Amino acid sequence: MLSMTKSLAAFAVGLALTCTTALAAEPYFTIRSADGAKTVEITAEAIAKAGSVTFKTTLPGTDGEELHEVRGPLMQSLLDQAGFASAEYVAVALDNYEIDVPAEDFTTLGAIAAVEVDGKPLTVRDKGPTWIVYPRSDNAALTDPIYESRSVWQLKELVAK
Repeated sequence: MLSMTKSLAAFAVGLALTCTTALAAEPYFTIRSADGAKTVEITAEAIAKAGSVTFKTTLPGTDGEELHEVRGPLMQSLLDQAGFASAEYVAVALDNYEIDVPAEDFTTLGAIAAVEVDGKPLTVRDKGPTWIVYPRSDNAALTDPIYESRSVWQLKELVAK
């Protein structure tokens, strides 16, 4: 009986490690060219390599004026790392919501690919695993509804036009 218990415990640990590794390998989102000739998966490794910034800001679709600490790489850093340079992108969410986002939002406005809010990794249940977030509290112009519409949560894909 003890041998069977040990075997089951070893199996459970192995299964847990396998599942954790598989989840860690899942891409956060992809960046691709409009013609489909180039596709780059943004993984945890790519996010770590791009570095991250942290700032406090209000978040669209949440509790109004409460400040939240967000962390993630600059979108422009990910685009540079992946070798994309376009004047405009289409951000696509898991629910297939999509919106055009000018490159300027990434090059000069400081939008990030948030992967953490208030010290907790984002999951699909709470607008993750990646959310385009603007530093709204640092720039009043970014509270305009157009930027709220470009703050795509559950980002699935960024298409270079």
